[in-house]
Amino acid sequence: MRWIGLTGGIATGKSAAKKIIEQAGYPVIDADLITHQISQIGQPGYEAIVQEFGSDVLQLDKTLDRKKLGKIIFKSESQKLRLESLLHPIIQTVVAEQKTGYQKTGHRLCFYDVPLLFEKNLQRQFDTTILIWCDSKAQISRLMARNNLSETEAYERIHSQLPLIEKLPLAQHCIDNSTTINSLRIQIESLLKKITLI
Repeated sequence: MRWIGLTGGIATGKSAAKKIIEQAGYPVIDADLITHQISQIGQPGYEAIVQEFGSDVLQLDKTLDRKKLGKIIFKSESQKLRLESLLHPIIQTVVAEQKTGYQKTGHRLCFYDVPLLFEKNLQRQFDTTILIWCDSKAQISRLMARNNLSETEAYERIHSQLPLIEKLPLAQHCIDNSTTINSLRIQIESLLKKITLI
């Protein structure tokens, strides 16, 4: 089974790309979804976050206040690293279990949707990597609309990641999602045909 890294920048359309890949019949393991699942009440990620950051990051119903936690980590690199060090080992365990499951069921390709692929220098783990990118104007406007953020907040989140211009030469395959969903679909379907032939 070929292990393929799927990444992008925040609000560049990685989720849309994931959906297109899944519709084509290929499994995609989603790091963000796993992070969300392990951060539910009673799950190991939740317990680790509360122990480290205290009850200030909880809402009245004791669920995680993701917006409050987001503000903390996107304004401080050291806080972001603290959070990542807590969650990364838990996430990796879940990813390994899911990957093994797909391997056993005979899938030829398996994708891992991971936002910080290049920031964490994970590219050597994969047979190939795909970067979903878009121009900065599209990225800012999409992020503001999607997360109901001010322009300043959107810039803070974008600049907490490696700039897209630095990711482009690191990826084996780059897909431009600056325009329409149809353009994205055509590019991905074309790339899937190439990858399955290798």
